[in-house]
Amino acid sequence: MVNEDVIAAQHNIEEKNAFLQKEQMHILRLASRITHRSLTLSDEEWSVALRAVSDAMDSYDESKGDFWPYAALVMSSRLKDMYRSEARHSPEISVRPEAFDGDVDEEDPDYLTQCEVQQHAGVMTDTSLREEIEALQQELACFGISFFDLAECSPKAGKTRTSCAMLVKAFFTPPPPLVEGLRKTKALPVKELLKRSRISRKIADRYRKYLITSALILDGDYPELADYLGYIKKEIRSEEGRL
Repeated sequence: MVNEDVIAAQHNIEEKNAFLQKEQMHILRLASRITHRSLTLSDEEWSVALRAVSDAMDSYDESKGDFWPYAALVMSSRLKDMYRSEARHSPEISVRPEAFDGDVDEEDPDYLTQCEVQQHAGVMTDTSLREEIEALQQELACFGISFFDLAECSPKAGKTRTSCAMLVKAFFTPPPPLVEGLRKTKALPVKELLKRSRISRKIADRYRKYLITSALILDGDYPELADYLGYIKKEIRSEEGRL
């Protein structure tokens, strides 16, 4: 598993380099999603992203949840810092600080330039990782769940992750899908999930927050966050009309 590989590589430079080499294209795709650009290995963003993942490996522990979402936040922060620094030191472009907060005046003569900086900084669209996290936090608040609680309640072992994936899959197994009821009742439909998945109640109770969050992400408008639930998506991909 990725989390275990990262931890094992923290004190072994050869394993670390091997991991970074193996995940090279994944890092590049992640950086491209964050910057909303099609990047190549010759772009400066690639170097920043690679260093960010390397540093994320050094500081990672399992209390931070799965590795890739954590690395994405580190990468996003580093890339934004790079664009801010470039904007401050460029004699050719004058960029107001508001551009990095998502506020641009359409009457500004440099409107298109400001928009480009916004795009680079990852604040231009509703589907940025940061904004998805903020939107999800609001939705989770109705369930008494904090997004940052998930580091403590995410499954770590492979067998447990598989069991949780099967429980989440049960949300989308007709008839009928259970997510609508989840949103109405604000309660995990444990009895129905167990009937559909044959997974133990102990798992459902222990990972209640994780199961609710995963179902909401996969059913909602959270494309970037959904990318980090690939092992669950693989389980339910065969369900017609879903992912």
